[in-house]
Amino acid sequence: MKFRVAVSVMTSLFLFGCGETPVKDTAEPEAVGSLPQGVTVNENPGFLVAYNVNYENLPNPGENPCEGDWQDLIYYMKDQTYSPDVFIVHQMSGAGQAGNLAQYMQQNLPGLYDFIIAEANPDSQLSPCGEAKRYQTNAIIYRTGRLEPIAGTRDTWQADKGANGACVLNGQSRSIGVRMAFRDKITGKRVILGSTHWPTDQGGPASDPACAEVNIQRTDARVRGTGTADLIIWGVDSNEGDLNSSGDFKQWYNQANSQLSSTVNYGWNDPIYEVCGGSKACLGDNWTGGGGGRIDFLFFNAAARSSSGHTVTYDEGDAADRKFTGSDNPLNYSGHRAIRARIHYP
Repeated sequence: MKFRVAVSVMTSLFLFGCGETPVKDTAEPEAVGSLPQGVTVNENPGFLVAYNVNYENLPNPGENPCEGDWQDLIYYMKDQTYSPDVFIVHQMSGAGQAGNLAQYMQQNLPGLYDFIIAEANPDSQLSPCGEAKRYQTNAIIYRTGRLEPIAGTRDTWQADKGANGACVLNGQSRSIGVRMAFRDKITGKRVILGSTHWPTDQGGPASDPACAEVNIQRTDARVRGTGTADLIIWGVDSNEGDLNSSGDFKQWYNQANSQLSSTVNYGWNDPIYEVCGGSKACLGDNWTGGGGGRIDFLFFNAAARSSSGHTVTYDEGDAADRKFTGSDNPLNYSGHRAIRARIHYP
């Protein structure tokens, strides 16, 4: 039912809770396979290339009612100037599926890839998609030629859900976030990466029914909790939009986005907000959830800046598939649209 390959030999022992030191991969060239002219690894010391998406357990054709064509997004990456340095993903079935994704990327893109996983073997949960999405967790795919994990900096935490007018800890594996610090091999600078997925429950206080204000506070503390860094990047499927029904920014997003006025400011920037210049019409055009609206975000520390912020459309994924394979299944690569940006060091 799923694309299956053996988990790459570079997978780190600590990803499964067995140690802290990565297993060293054998020497291998950065460029593998047949690649289009122009696509290359990013060796620019000024920025990292980052993506964020809820990848919906890598949906495949025939997995009704939640089928998809997940490879389209990788083909889109293959048609860009640089392959990703950072790929933040949500809804992975576990370490095996994250390993499959990392290996598929290095089979189709220049670069070698490894991953950090929140839960190697997430608990089962009910899903309207059945077995295809019964196991869900969060992960960080990173290019090993650019980023090296720093031992002892991995952390996980649970998000809150709304219940009976209050915010309480959720119990699902998919809402456990993960964070780790890295060393940029080109610049020597310290980078922190995080991946989070917040619950869908809307039973919290009237002022914050999704408990997004609680979750942005906790996420900020845990992502930054391993000390200072030159660059901090985290991605989230928040299950809570940035705008309310009146067209105003919700309080949690005001608090997150450093470019908006708020009594609480967590000091993050949003590359799509930046490329839109704050235009709410433009932000609406950059919807990420299948029902419209933005519920997926790529944040970075406000001292840095972004460029090339972009929401990857389904048509762009389909076109890339046709370019590299000669045909395309018209299914979408996920129920969520991905975000791409270059995140520049301060």
